[in-house]
Amino acid sequence: MLNVALRYSQQIFLLWLGIITFCMPRAGAAVPYTITEKENGRMLGLHLEILEDPSGRLQLSDILLMDAAFQPSRDPVPNWGLHRAVQWVKFSVHNPFDHPVPILLENTFTFVDQFQIYHRNASHGWDMKQAGDQLPFSTRDVQSRQPVFRFTLEPGTHIFYARSFADGSHQLPLQLWTHDEFFSHNALEYSYIGILIGFHVVICLYNLFLFFSLRDKTFLYYVIYVASNVIYQSTGLGVMQHALSNLGLAQHVPNPFMVISVDWIAMTGLLFSYYFLNIEERLPGFRRIYLAICGLDVLNMLITTFVSVWLGTAICLLTASLATSTLMTSGLLVARQRYLPGYFYLAGWGCYLLGVTGTVMNLVGLASTSEFTRWGQFTGGAVEIAILSLALGARINAKRRQAMQMIKQLNHELEDKVAERTAEIHSLLLHIPQGILSIGREGRISPNFSAQLPAILGHESIANQSFRTIILERSTLSADARDQAWQTILASVGEHSLNFDLNIDKLPAQLTYTLDGMDKELRLTWNRELNANDEIKHILVTLLDVTSEVVAQHEVERQNQEFEIIKQLVEIGSRKSIQFFSSGDQLIEENHRLVHAPSLNPDAIRILFVNTHTLKGAARVLQLQELANALHLVETYYSQVLKDQQPIDQARALQEFAHVQAVYQRYFRAHRDILGRRDDLKKVVVDREILQENIKLLGHLEGIEALPHELHGLIHTRRSELTHLIFRSIPSILDDIMQQAGKIAKDLGREPPIIHMEADDILVSYSQELALKNAFIHLLRNALDHGIEPAPLRLAKGKPAQGTLKVAAREAEGTIYIRFEDDGRGLALERIRRLSQAGPDASPEAIAASIFETGFSTTESVTMMSGRGIGLGAVQQFMAAEQGTVRIELGPPLDEKGEFRAFSIHITLPARHAMRCRSGSNCSSPADPA
Repeated sequence: MLNVALRYSQQIFLLWLGIITFCMPRAGAAVPYTITEKENGRMLGLHLEILEDPSGRLQLSDILLMDAAFQPSRDPVPNWGLHRAVQWVKFSVHNPFDHPVPILLENTFTFVDQFQIYHRNASHGWDMKQAGDQLPFSTRDVQSRQPVFRFTLEPGTHIFYARSFADGSHQLPLQLWTHDEFFSHNALEYSYIGILIGFHVVICLYNLFLFFSLRDKTFLYYVIYVASNVIYQSTGLGVMQHALSNLGLAQHVPNPFMVISVDWIAMTGLLFSYYFLNIEERLPGFRRIYLAICGLDVLNMLITTFVSVWLGTAICLLTASLATSTLMTSGLLVARQRYLPGYFYLAGWGCYLLGVTGTVMNLVGLASTSEFTRWGQFTGGAVEIAILSLALGARINAKRRQAMQMIKQLNHELEDKVAERTAEIHSLLLHIPQGILSIGREGRISPNFSAQLPAILGHESIANQSFRTIILERSTLSADARDQAWQTILASVGEHSLNFDLNIDKLPAQLTYTLDGMDKELRLTWNRELNANDEIKHILVTLLDVTSEVVAQHEVERQNQEFEIIKQLVEIGSRKSIQFFSSGDQLIEENHRLVHAPSLNPDAIRILFVNTHTLKGAARVLQLQELANALHLVETYYSQVLKDQQPIDQARALQEFAHVQAVYQRYFRAHRDILGRRDDLKKVVVDREILQENIKLLGHLEGIEALPHELHGLIHTRRSELTHLIFRSIPSILDDIMQQAGKIAKDLGREPPIIHMEADDILVSYSQELALKNAFIHLLRNALDHGIEPAPLRLAKGKPAQGTLKVAAREAEGTIYIRFEDDGRGLALERIRRLSQAGPDASPEAIAASIFETGFSTTESVTMMSGRGIGLGAVQQFMAAEQGTVRIELGPPLDEKGEFRAFSIHITLPARHAMRCRSGSNCSSPADPA
């Protein structure tokens, strides 16, 4: 009776709750989803209505009374993070056709414990289907790695209810498919998963082989780590459950196993890293940290198994974070000790961490579900495994080099003991166990050849065949080289060995062998078999297939080039690298537009020349050697075209620009992708002009005395902060520029110059900063290459061995004045007059101004440092772009004949965007309106 009364009370309560809920204002119902003839897995999240059941006791009969309590979903994939409540969802699917349509509903969340879906049938009852990792796999409606339910919808609108529960992370990525589209997509996903799992399995087998060969436990721990990663990843994708069910080994893999597998991965990763990085020797202080985290992993496995999956999941996130931080820190510290495998280790864990971060943030509800969060962890893990395998290879090579040193030492000790026997066994040892053949008279191959030879040549028809037909004619040797080798063979067999010894250089040591469109690299060694009269009976040839070795060597060379690029970028630092590519992108983009134009007129060629020369100068100053070399070749071609006044070969121009662009992109990819030098995602891009206008506005507000004192202080602080965000002081800019003088002097074989600099503390805009830096690249090169004499010549003139550069900057009446000069040989005015268009009556100032003409130069050749006649012309262009000017001011004669005159370069820039810092951070703009 008591049970009946309780049930009756519960029904009355639910009825009352339903009536109250029905009377409450609703937020609006989700729109029914209308199916099409082909459904490709559209997410139904925005068509769902959700009701949370914290108690987990509500049944469908209860839910039907609470229709008004459902709230529309706002996410394509509802994600509750670490949430233990049962979630009910309601949605409608409309069949607009006049015939039944079979559909599949897929829940792609592998970690769901229980998922029941209800569909109203034709008799107005409810059909229920269910799946989840707490239920046997065989109960699933469709035998797929994820819960998939099959329905046939009659014409009209169909209502579905679903109950979802997961003890830990909880989300509902519900997708709708038609039959063919689902199985086609599922096959593609299985193919991708198979490739990833197969890759991991191959890595495991290979390293297991290395373990048994080398008896190094590092490889065993690596195999265990990779295997645990495969188990976790395949379980997380539902593949493990599917495979175990098909094999009849297990019907379901419960949720706790997922958490335990993560702890197991963390523990095996720590064990592998402990031995791989040699923590006990290189970082002894980390030993206890490793042991503590491993102990915490074991403890959490017990908590997850016997206490709470939800608590275990939360602790698992903590232990995984601690393990990852420890591993990355260890790798960084070991890499700083210049241990090469440590660099590979850091790169591998970095890739894995990138993928794991997205997946973990999704599981805790901080990131929405996407292809990256689903596949990023598995893909990142595969990349990590590949890089760590390279790291193990580097470790093997390091040990191999040590072993080789010992072997060399032993060989030196044994050489004297085996010298008398070397002559007897040399021929035999030289040819074991490679492809071996002997050539007799008429150049025919003897029937007695090695068993490996047919496999190397790719066919069995060898005996009594001509060596020329079998080998030489199927090689890529030139006709002349083939003929010389063949004549040497014919002239040696049956003759005195001297013929062979004199012509052995005509026999190829390596060739490319082609058969049925497939190439092989073969390394050949040649020897002779003599009779008693010192005549050659046979020529012995050994063929070794070195294709993989050649391919590997090419790959090593390519990687060495990439490492050299990365090294150069690391040496120049992040800030200079970012500035170089910021201005370089503009120059490359403009050259791309010009070189792809229908035709190139002389003006366009001059612009190409200026841009190329400027970019080359910046690359040369920053020691970006490969890029500087590529740009120098193109610059030389443009210079020759301008000098000879000939039409440019546009096909050649396109080809050479494509090469420069390719080299530039290699540097840029290393700068952006490998070194990660890009904009901080936490920062917002704001137009500099907007900030400048706001600075002016704050300046006006600061001048209003009626404002409260506290507000004055706040306005002043904000204005100073904005000012230092977008402006930079001229002293710091000039200091950066003049630091390059030592590098340029070193490249020219000159003494580093003495720098004298005086500059007002003026802040200028970013565009003015770039213009100054590009201009001073040319000024420094011209001064150090053409102006300041070599040390012996300076000493002969009574000057110090070191030259002197002077630069001064000041601001007055809305203009920035910059003066640059050196104590070099000065300007040869008479030579300039002869080379320029200046007439015989031209003034010295007009003659000096000729050097601003693009293409004018007094030098005889293009060099990597100075180019041809582009220096001051380019400076003038850079300043003109900022509404500035450049002029030359002549000084007194520097020699008795008056052939050389001292001079200085004067640059002006408008100060309308400049800022003067009077004291500390108190800055003002001379262009601020009164």
